[in-house]
Amino acid sequence: FILPQNDGSASQFMKTDGSGNLAFASETADFVKLQRATSGGGADNLIFDDLDVTNYKGFHFTAVFVPQNDNIFPNFRFRTGGSSGADVSSAHYSYGHDVLFPSNNQSQASQGETRTEITLAPQIGFNTNNGEGLMINMQIFFADSSDNGASAQLANFVTWGYAIRNDAGIYSENTSTYPTGFKIFMESGVINAQSYALYGLKR
Repeated sequence: FILPQNDGSASQFMKTDGSGNLAFASETADFVKLQRATSGGGADNLIFDDLDVTNYKGFHFTAVFVPQNDNIFPNFRFRTGGSSGADVSSAHYSYGHDVLFPSNNQSQASQGETRTEITLAPQIGFNTNNGEGLMINMQIFFADSSDNGASAQLANFVTWGYAIRNDAGIYSENTSTYPTGFKIFMESGVINAQSYALYGLKR
């Protein structure tokens, strides 16, 4: 083996080129933490614009937050426009919920393709002493110009889970809506205490 001539950098490792030459390299990962934040509140919404949709096909978002107002619906929208993003708000969202009840029966609730947003949960409260608020785990995927034909119309979708529910939603207006971000917002009022992390899923 031929050793490299430099010391490399912290956390690097040595790899071979298959011919006996060693070189320092940095570890790469397909699941990458992009953002982590916690706050006492006062955010009108949580906006993630200008996401790197060239390198990441989807994003994993995990969050806990408490609304300012009681009995409020939390909602989701895709956004386009890069760093100066704007909501995708035309009435082409649809979503469904699969709820497991204590009796082991299942029920489904759905909203057809006439919604201007995806509602993530039933009305949530603000009394954390009673376990109110929202704890959510989401996977968000974005259509792009490399998607094949009509599949682009199905590629803007999100799946999520919280408590005992499993959920999925989609934005399906046409084959040329390519979001670059997303937004979490309350039906009314602001988001108070919040903690979240955003991860990228490489292509």
